Amino acid sequence: DLKLVEKPSPIILAPHDFANIKANVKVASTENGIIFGNIVYDVSGAASDRNCVVLNDIHIDIMDYIVPAACSDNEFRQMWAEFEWENKVTVNTSIADLSTYMAH
Repeated sequence: DLKLVEKPSPIILAPHDFANIKANVKVASTENGIIFGNIVYDVSGAASDRNCVVLNDIHIDIMDYIVPAACSDNEFRQMWAEFEWENKVTVNTSIADLSTYMAH
């Protein structure tokens, strides 16, 4: 899932002109550094008024965007609780002691 954080202002270009547009998107998930999704944009007066950029051609390294930060224990616990874990596993066991289970 991609969500546009802030919609860029429309731009009208003259023939043979160009422009760079920056837009922030919120990426819900990636797999192996690949963003899955499309960016669709309109071109008025063109034979096809819609163009598409396939994002799985764009590879990113998430470590380029992670920076160290500090937070209190309470802030960390709150963020940890709000985080949507992708791989939740339910464990059914008769072992009541955590240490015994971990050694199992």
